[in-house]
Amino acid sequence: MADHTAIAAVSRTLRALLLDRMSAPAAVTLAPPDVDVDGVEGARVNLYLYQVLENPYLANQEAGAAAKASGYGAPPLSLDLRYLMTTHSAQETSVQADLNAQTLLGDAMRVMHFFGPQIHALSVTRPAAGTVGDPLLDPSLASEYERIRPKLHPANLDDTSKIWSAMAEENFRRTVIYEVKVVQIEPPEPRRRPVPVGVRRIMATPARRPVIVRAYVTPAPGEPTGETRARIGDEITIETALANAPLVYVRLGALDPIRLPPSADGFYRVVLPDDFYDHDLDHPTGPLNPILAPQQLQPGLLEVRVVVRREVDGVEGGELDRGDAFEEARDFSSNVALLQLVPEITGVTPGAASGGVLRVTGARLWRSGAREAVVTIGDAAVRIRPPVGADPWLAPTATQVEVPIAEAAARLADPPAGGDVYPVAVEVDGARSRDAFAFRLDP
Repeated sequence: MADHTAIAAVSRTLRALLLDRMSAPAAVTLAPPDVDVDGVEGARVNLYLYQVLENPYLANQEAGAAAKASGYGAPPLSLDLRYLMTTHSAQETSVQADLNAQTLLGDAMRVMHFFGPQIHALSVTRPAAGTVGDPLLDPSLASEYERIRPKLHPANLDDTSKIWSAMAEENFRRTVIYEVKVVQIEPPEPRRRPVPVGVRRIMATPARRPVIVRAYVTPAPGEPTGETRARIGDEITIETALANAPLVYVRLGALDPIRLPPSADGFYRVVLPDDFYDHDLDHPTGPLNPILAPQQLQPGLLEVRVVVRREVDGVEGGELDRGDAFEEARDFSSNVALLQLVPEITGVTPGAASGGVLRVTGARLWRSGAREAVVTIGDAAVRIRPPVGADPWLAPTATQVEVPIAEAAARLADPPAGGDVYPVAVEVDGARSRDAFAFRLDP
């Protein structure tokens, strides 16, 4: 396959073809139509490459002989080239000048039509085109899988006049357009060859993947089930089917899997951890794996998955033998159940810095990367933000936030009357706390 010189090689090939097969003696130049070529006198045919297009049919196709079943890589750059061909008489102002140019044009078009499809098989017959006996095709195109072929491209007067109008000082001249398909430029990276399969493995199991029927916060005795708003430290219950296996894990959000104790009825329970450290999966009470920092769950949607590990039967072998039986542990993941991890409020008091500040304590009340974090007093929401300048509130943390009371009072739908009590909640990234706390706004 050709390299980046392929485009110029096509132009050289077309020039050599015309020089070698035209009946009338004429020079063949490769230049813009409005440029006079130094050292060229008399009649001439000019070829100008004015447009290069990517071939849409070969844009994602591997190239012929280079496209081995065992190889893969980027496809070559497949291009279509369009040339503007014009003819010039030896004496542009003579009476016969235009007729001479027409004769020259017919001669050049005859060569393109009858000899163009045979370029790959032709040899040089005239010294003006190269060494007699050498192939007419440029050497860099000899290994091309796609053979180049010039073809007369249909173009109306409007198409060609637009090209000539771009050359302000050049008079319009009759022009024909030839399109050459297709030249391919090889990718710079070598093709990759995958390693042949040395061992064939076939595995099968009749077991089905586990299913989570539902997940919810474990209710206190006498309370109904179904609460899906969970807080750090809450125990959640996961009702499953087809999860009976020696090793069962639960994956909470992006945390590493947590091993669950066996369950005969398919009900698994786990406490939402505050700081979770990665343990060895097979020995959850063993030493911690070295990690940079503990993993933490954050407010928002919490995906819950159950993963079971089962021994799967298989057969492996090389070449074409019958193979040997083996067993291997494989993990099977369940569907996803959704909970919502919400902030937890443990206390609401006036802030220590000022009587005009409301302090909320708890867990997961704020984090620096949150898209939205607010404290709501009644129906008024106050954004949790770090203090700036002389702001009287303290910087927010995950366990304590402070907001100005006056800002909430100004946004309440009804002006607060003396002794009115309003519910307080914290909302982080759409997850709203479910704890019942209230605050009295004094006039």
